[in-house]
Amino acid sequence: MAQSPSDSDSQVSKKKSRQVVLTRRGNNGPYGTTAYSFRHQTQELNVHRNNVDVVFNGCGQLHINPHAGLQGRIADLGKVDLDKITLAAAKKVPGKSWRRFCLLPMDGHVYLHEGRYLNQRFTVAFKIKVIKPNKLGLQWRFIGVQEGEDPKYRYVGAGTMGQCGGAHGER
Repeated sequence: MAQSPSDSDSQVSKKKSRQVVLTRRGNNGPYGTTAYSFRHQTQELNVHRNNVDVVFNGCGQLHINPHAGLQGRIADLGKVDLDKITLAAAKKVPGKSWRRFCLLPMDGHVYLHEGRYLNQRFTVAFKIKVIKPNKLGLQWRFIGVQEGEDPKYRYVGAGTMGQCGGAHGER
């Protein structure tokens, strides 16, 4: 799964994109289809064990870092071509553009998610393809090398984040 650090930006940018649909979270129970793990490339609980990277929470925002130890960040790049986003371009995103916890997804916008957990690091670009009150469709792809240990985790599963109490600002 991990690529060699010698892979060029152009090779990484040609990786096939994937699609996922998130449903809006309506309770404090299991994530089900409300969350996704880019690291595991799945919504399947028995695979990711709640070690997910994004949650479409009840407040209508896309939350990142939903469990202890995650140190990711996310930035809105606007309406740009997903296929043209490279790791070099990602490094030029201004510091003020990054969010650490959540943001309101916008139709047609492309987002950059830099994930970090323990010794794993990855960079994903994704585009909002469908946005409805209870559904969020994403097209995504890795743009950076997935580094670190094999994603078959040696540690236990994580809990779930609490439900937001209502609308709130991006953080």
